[in-house]
This record gives sequence, structure tokens and C-alpha cells, in this order.
Amino acid sequence: MGYLEDKKRARTFYRYFSLIYDHVNPLFYSDEMRKKVVDMAHLHQGMLVLEVGSGTGYTSQEIISRIGIDSLVALDQSIHMYMKAREKFPLRFVRGDAENLPFRDSTFDAVISAGSIEYWPDPQKGVSEMHRVVKPDGWAVIIGPNKPENPFFRKIAENIMLFPETHEYRMWFERAGFRDIQMKIVGPNRLWKSLAVIISGKK
Repeated sequence: MGYLEDKKRARTFYRYFSLIYDHVNPLFYSDEMRKKVVDMAHLHQGMLVLEVGSGTGYTSQEIISRIGIDSLVALDQSIHMYMKAREKFPLRFVRGDAENLPFRDSTFDAVISAGSIEYWPDPQKGVSEMHRVVKPDGWAVIIGPNKPENPFFRKIAENIMLFPETHEYRMWFERAGFRDIQMKIVGPNRLWKSLAVIISGKK
């Protein structure tokens, strides 16, 4: 298990990491990648969207630009990350756990999670929860990392978080019950020269 897959340790870490997160995040997750993630959710006006692992609001900003702030519910386990997002815009925020989403079945038209799955202790449970809360004709989109090519960065990263294989992402979506599964590779990013995987599934 990676260091941040322990939820208590992760909350403590993000309390301090939230102070510099917006300066570090662009090294791994570019504006272009963010646009591709949100594109795959097929958003349009009138939808209600859940963002799982909203962090300091980087992906939230792109979602809001397309459907408006009232159409987004942001969920994160770190209140400190949310407070940084709150400095930018008044998000409708729910503090919660990706593996136990506090919403009724078929609540949302789309669910998006960017840069969060690699910290989930049980990714299958998190993906299944996304399937549960999205409507039957809705989409769920996840972006997660591939392993860094550089051996030094790869060793450090593997001690912090998960690096699922492409087939694992697909397996989790299929087991959760998604039917129309699409996968897209984006990147490379500036630091690791590695690629990120976007998976989109229709329920």
C-alpha cells in the first residue's frame, strides 16, 4: 500500500500539501489534459455533476466553465484542500470518501474524478460507487497515472500511490457494470515524461 492510501495519513498530508498544491499540480496535470477529461463526460447545460476528489478545484474550474457552478457537487476527504478551492469560487462541497459516496443511487448525470484513484485503498469499490450514483444514461470519467519512465521518480512514486495497469482500469469499470468503456492516453507531462489514462464509461 502506498503511503497516501492510508486515509488518516492522507488527510494529514493534504493539510500541509494544500498550501503548495496549485504550484505543483501543473507539473503533472496540464490544461490540455483537464479539457480532455471533461470532454469525455459529455457535459451539457442542465446536468448535475459530481466531482470525486475535487482537491483545490483545478478540474472544478473547467466543469464550471461549461455548465455553471450550481450544477457541480464537489467531494473530497480533505477540508484543507476544499478551503483552497473556496478561495477561488463558492463550490457546493461535501466532505466524504470516494469509496463510500454519501449520495442516493442514480443521483448524477455525470461523475468525474481526476488524480484521485491512485490514492484509493480499494479502487474497485470507488469505481463501483461512481457507477451506483450516476444515472443509467450517465457517464463516469476517471484520470489516473501510468508509471513514470524515470527509474528514480518511479521508485519514489510507487511508495506514495498506486500505478494501475491499463487492463486494471478496464477491469474495474467492467466489474462495476459500465457498458461503453472508452480509454484515452494523454500526456506526456513535464516532470515524469509519462502518460495518463482517461477512462470513460456509460452505465
